[in-house]
Amino acid sequence: MVLIKHARVAKKDGERAILSLKGRGLINQEFPISSDDNFVYIPLTGDLENGEVVEIDTDPRPTRVMATGHAGGFDLIGSIAIIHERSGGRVQSIRDFIIKVKPNIKTIYLDRGIDGEMRLRNLELLYGDDNPATLYKENGLTMKVDVRSTYFSPRLSTERYIVAKSIRGGEKVFDMFSGIGPFSLNMARLTQCEIEACDINPRAVELFRENISMNKLKGNISASCGDSYQYLEDSGDFDRIIMNNPVNQYRNLEEVLKHLINHGKLNIYYIETIEGIERQMEFIEEMNMKLLSKRVVHGYSRNKFMFSLEYERQIR
Repeated sequence: MVLIKHARVAKKDGERAILSLKGRGLINQEFPISSDDNFVYIPLTGDLENGEVVEIDTDPRPTRVMATGHAGGFDLIGSIAIIHERSGGRVQSIRDFIIKVKPNIKTIYLDRGIDGEMRLRNLELLYGDDNPATLYKENGLTMKVDVRSTYFSPRLSTERYIVAKSIRGGEKVFDMFSGIGPFSLNMARLTQCEIEACDINPRAVELFRENISMNKLKGNISASCGDSYQYLEDSGDFDRIIMNNPVNQYRNLEEVLKHLINHGKLNIYYIETIEGIERQMEFIEEMNMKLLSKRVVHGYSRNKFMFSLEYERQIR
C-alpha cells in the first residue's frame, strides 16, 4: 500500500467534486475512488487550494481490463500507438482493439524495452507504416515526437502540468535529461521563467528546438546537446532542477544539489518499489533537503511505481 492524498468530500457533493477535479487533471487515476457512510475519498495528484485533504494507505488499481478481455498496456502518441504488453497472446488482441476503436492511429509498435543512456525504445512494427514521427498535443502544447530515436512518455502529462503550475515568475530552472522538452515547454507556456535544458541525444535536442519555435511561450528556453552533469558543472546556481531519468541511475547527486540556491527546489523521479523509494528518500534527505511532496505518477510493474519527489534545499 502507498500513502496517498485524498480529497474528502461529503457524499452529497461527491459527483460534482469528481467532475470538477477530473476537469482540472487532479485525480490520480492509478488509485481507486472510495467511500464510507458519510464521505467520498478521491485520490489526488497534488494539493488542493480549497477543501479537506486526508492521507490514506491505498492499493493501486488492478490492471484495467478492456471490453475485449486484454490488459490496457499501451500508450497513444499522436497517430502512433505503442504496446507495452509482453505476453504474446495478448499483443494481437490489443493491436486489434486499437485498430477497431482508434481510427486516427496509423502506426502501431510493440515496445520490447528501453536501452542505453539515451533511453531509446526497441520497437517492432505491428501495423501500418513504419513512421515513428508524429505530432502530439498536451496541455495546450503541440510537440514533434520521434518515438524511435528519442524517448517520450505521455503518461507524465498530468505530472508535467503539476510541476509547471508550481513555477514562480522569474525562476531560473535547469531541466536535465530534457528529451524533446515536455517539462520545459509546459513550464514556459504558463510562466515567465528562464530555463536551461540539456540532453545527450542530438535528435531530441533538434526536435526540442523545433517545439520551442512552434509554441507560444511566456518563458525563455535554451536547449543544449551534451552531458547534463557536465553542463551543470560548468553552470551557476538555479532556483529549480528537474531530474527525470528514472530508467538510469543518477550519479553525483550531491554535486548536482550544490547548484541549487538556498530554498531551491528539486523535482526528481524514480522507478522503485515502496521499500526502495524509502531508501532513496532517506539518502536525499541526508543532503540538507526537505521533502515537500511525494506522488505516485503511475504503476510500472507488479511491485514498482514511478514516484515523483519534490524537495527544498535548506542550507544550514
